[in-house]
Amino acid sequence: MIRSMTGFGAAEITVGVMRHRIEIKAVNGKFCDVKIKLPQDYSSLEVNVQQTIRSAINRGHIEIYVSRDIGSGDGPTGVVVNWALAESYYKAYQSIRHKFGIGQDVSLAMVTNAREVITFQQRDENIDAVWIKLEEGIKAAVAAVVRMREAEGKTLAVDMAGRCNAIREMVGQVNKLAPTILEQYKKRLEEKIAAVNPAEIDESRLAQEIVYFSDRSDITEEVTRLRSHLQQFLHFLNAEEPVGRKLDFIVQEMNREANTIGSKCSSAEVAQLVVEIKTELEKLREQIQNIE
Repeated sequence: MIRSMTGFGAAEITVGVMRHRIEIKAVNGKFCDVKIKLPQDYSSLEVNVQQTIRSAINRGHIEIYVSRDIGSGDGPTGVVVNWALAESYYKAYQSIRHKFGIGQDVSLAMVTNAREVITFQQRDENIDAVWIKLEEGIKAAVAAVVRMREAEGKTLAVDMAGRCNAIREMVGQVNKLAPTILEQYKKRLEEKIAAVNPAEIDESRLAQEIVYFSDRSDITEEVTRLRSHLQQFLHFLNAEEPVGRKLDFIVQEMNREANTIGSKCSSAEVAQLVVEIKTELEKLREQIQNIE
């Protein structure tokens, strides 16, 4: 089944006494772009996190945020002060205070509350052991994202299938009108010639003009290709693999065929149908922008 590119998932795990919360947000994107925010001392796990997410999600802009605090688990913890970072924050706050003439002094709370100045670490924390637990949480959060994407994908598939059926009906109407266009052209041509001098009608030349017009306005191939594209589109709506780019290409091809039909047929009725077909194709294209 198709998936949308929008989703959210969260999970919580405990490593020793540290409780970790994992949140993943996914939105539209042309490629698989993963942005990761981990506690500083977990930076070595970023490649593992990337691989875990990319193994389940093929396309979209993905943001993953891992936070932690002291939970209720067993095991000793240590409080770690990043003195260099604390000094940098202090100097930055002082610079801001002097630049804008702020009278308030830089407080202890301002520095200690800054991100990563004070962190909690489980003593003798084994990063490999942390990853085993963290991977479980990430996979659970990713699974929640995928479920949301699949649920929205089902809704999008129903909507797009309905639009394809509407287009198929309009293409059928165009195909029925095609033979009448030739008859209308022949009638108009005879009327124009008769209005000048009925005695000068050259039946042979008239037949040649009609044959030329028939060849020029024949839309058989375009109708056939449009119907074929519609069948392909409906087939891909049930595919298991990501098909967003394929669907986008098919819609471009259908739009090209519709334009060709519009340029070949001088009938007002056909022109109106072509406008309606292109309107539905544009709605399909908009929906596809959210398909993985």
